[in-house]
Order: sequence, then structure tokens, then C-alpha cells
Amino acid sequence: MGAAVSFGLSLITATVLLVDLLRAPAGTGSPDLGAPLYLLFAGTLGGIVLSGVVAWRLMEPFSSTYRRGGLAVVSAFATVLLMLICMPVNQLFGRLGLLVLLGIAGLAALLLARLARRLAAGA
Repeated sequence: MGAAVSFGLSLITATVLLVDLLRAPAGTGSPDLGAPLYLLFAGTLGGIVLSGVVAWRLMEPFSSTYRRGGLAVVSAFATVLLMLICMPVNQLFGRLGLLVLLGIAGLAALLLARLARRLAAGA
């Protein structure tokens, strides 16, 4: 489940980083809400869905659809809670902090998914 949450967090962190890059500089008048807003909505929803799908796929050894679905939903909701880290990281450390968070989450996702597949193959 940790791998799924990490994948979702990676996508959401990348989305926040892109939205920050697309945002108009301060003091240039009214902010442009078009592309950054849609990107933020799509990236957030995409991260939540990605987390659920990855959790579903990693739990293939379970024969119970109910368990797989329940744990996939829990994984998606855990991503929602964990994605709140992006706001203070962006405020405190800016784009560099988001890049570091993206790297950490991506590396954790790959390592945990590899470990989960290795454990599933050995079972």
C-alpha cells in the first residue's frame, strides 16, 4: 500500500510543481486561473486514481475482490492525506523543496513496488 501512496504522491507533487511554474508572477495584475486550475484538478484526481489503481494491481495475489477494492480505496484516501505535505513544502522551500519531495516519493514508490513484486513472486 505504501508503494501506491508514493506513486500518487509523486504525481500530485509533480502537478503542484507544474502549477507553480505556470502561475503568473506576483504583481502582474489578475491571476490566470485557466490552465493552472484545470491542471491542479486533473493532477489531484489523477494522483488519487493512480494510487488506487496501483494498489489494486499490487494486490493481485488476493482472490477477494472486496479486500482488494477496500485496500485500494484506503490507499487512495491515504494519498489525499499525504498530499497535504506539498503545501508547507512549497511555502517553506519553494520549487527546490517540491523537486526533492518528488524525488523522494518517486524513489520510494519504485523501491516499494519492486519489493512488493518480489514478495508476491516468492509467495
